[in-house]
Amino acid sequence: MALYLIDQATVGCYSVAIKFGRTIKISSLKNENFKLVLAGATPTQISTPFETINTIKDYNQISRILTLYWRTTELSEDTDYCIIAENLIDASGNIVATEEIEFTWANCGATPNAIEVQDPGLVPVLIEDKSIKPDIDVSYSIIAKNPNFYIEETIPSDGDFYLANDYNDGRVIVVFNERPASNFLSNNFFTCQRKKIQKGPSRWETITAEVKMHSWKPEVYIDFPSLEDATPSYFTPGKNYFEKGYKYRIKISKDVGI
Repeated sequence: MALYLIDQATVGCYSVAIKFGRTIKISSLKNENFKLVLAGATPTQISTPFETINTIKDYNQISRILTLYWRTTELSEDTDYCIIAENLIDASGNIVATEEIEFTWANCGATPNAIEVQDPGLVPVLIEDKSIKPDIDVSYSIIAKNPNFYIEETIPSDGDFYLANDYNDGRVIVVFNERPASNFLSNNFFTCQRKKIQKGPSRWETITAEVKMHSWKPEVYIDFPSLEDATPSYFTPGKNYFEKGYKYRIKISKDVGI
């Protein structure tokens, strides 16, 4: 199969994360190569949708992830938009065919509806990279009601794209700046989900996890269930918790507080 430009994309309240499927020359990562249009029979381009790209801090060359930060205030609720990536140059010096990310803006965020691609007609190449681990992606999202209560760190880091199937015995750690109230330690406030990684749209499925907290540190432990057991195990050595070919996320309610 051809190596497409965009492998995955996530549209959020404050930024857009694009994971490229091939190596892109940094010199071509310019604002003019990422256009935002209002979808429709006659697309309308929106001027200066993103902050100026700083490739030193906005682009991770190892994971090939570019983060675009929203600048525009013109986005409307329940409206279809399209991000057009064009004139990007790959490692061989060729201009990559234009690709599009379609999404619907709603509730201060969006999930891409589809990624439109044009087959550049490359000869199929199989690349096997043994330096990476099985393709598991873990992320979290939170919009805090109280700006003085926030997440300081997650383990693994938010956006890590590759984790071992038995990573940390299925435990994800969320470190807050203060200890949250114990009544928030449930799946109602920490929603764990996963969905299959594929080119076409797929749905997030909810997973029942165990939510705990350290006895005195502001750390919340989210334990994913084991995969092979009829009765799932939690935080148990020798088990697999993250399935290859899926990405995982934890949605933390804005109602969580101290």
